[in-house]
Amino acid sequence: MDADEYRHRVAEFLATQPTGTDLTYEQILRAQSRQELGISSLNMIVMLMNYIKKYTNGGVTVRPEWVPRLNDIDGIASVLREIDASAVEPVRS
Repeated sequence: MDADEYRHRVAEFLATQPTGTDLTYEQILRAQSRQELGISSLNMIVMLMNYIKKYTNGGVTVRPEWVPRLNDIDGIASVLREIDASAVEPVRS
């Protein structure tokens, strides 16, 4: 998937999450940051955990280096891309 496809994936996933605000898919696509959407940092972490659970069955753990990237939509998309890539990598022994 390219960057635009991941931005759509972010929008589709966030639209299904209970953020405490009623967000539309279009609002999410237009936004540059999670703050514009009224998503707190705690809610962003919860949503990230939900994404990991849904798409990797818990097979990926949150990495501290992701946290600063969760402020803007493109950063969130890049984190989702890493999660998806980590989920398909074979386990190294």
